[in-house]
Amino acid sequence: MLYSRYLELCKENGIAPSTLAIQLGYSKNAYSRWKDSAVESGGIVSLRSDTLLKIADFFGVSIDYLCGRSDRRSETSPIIAELTSNPRKMLLLDEMEGMTDKSLEQVIRIMRTIKGMQDD
Repeated sequence: MLYSRYLELCKENGIAPSTLAIQLGYSKNAYSRWKDSAVESGGIVSLRSDTLLKIADFFGVSIDYLCGRSDRRSETSPIIAELTSNPRKMLLLDEMEGMTDKSLEQVIRIMRTIKGMQDD
């Protein structure tokens, strides 16, 4: 699965698989070993974790997606998904940029007070 996902992502991004391997710092020999291993094992390739990270980072996908353990390309947490989908919440985060821990504690107390008033 890993090798087929690698090929799929290379094709989608218009880059030759061997070229990407070289760009990531691997030799043509290393890429040939990946390819041969995939052919011999029915698509299963065993790569070091740092290699998996480089490939996943290059394509902006999760390692789980790359290895075929998930069909979701990225594993965004539900909290991050909620924040990024709501412009007002993103504005709140932007405003908190650079605040001290003490100031953030004050903001949290104020938010909890407001939330408590909404529950009444």
